[in-house]
Amino acid sequence: MGSIPTYPTKRVFIMIRESKRRYLEEYEKYKDVKLELNEVYCKKSRLSEKVTLIDIDEEADMGRIKNNRTGNLQTKTLHWCRKNLVKLED
Repeated sequence: MGSIPTYPTKRVFIMIRESKRRYLEEYEKYKDVKLELNEVYCKKSRLSEKVTLIDIDEEADMGRIKNNRTGNLQTKTLHWCRKNLVKLED
């Protein structure tokens, strides 16, 4: 087992777990992906599945998506939306 890495922050060393470090790296990777209301997106895992982003709550960091085929509504984190949705190109 490896040691837990430490990162200097304002002269204080903070120890973070490996899983938290990986999550922070992933968050940084997707944080600049722009999401737009009422746009049609495809799920990366199933490109035939189309959803529409119908609500974005920046304060709660959540979004509501509607499945275009079934009409089901789901609440997802904005991070999930940025990571797993691809804007449908016409």
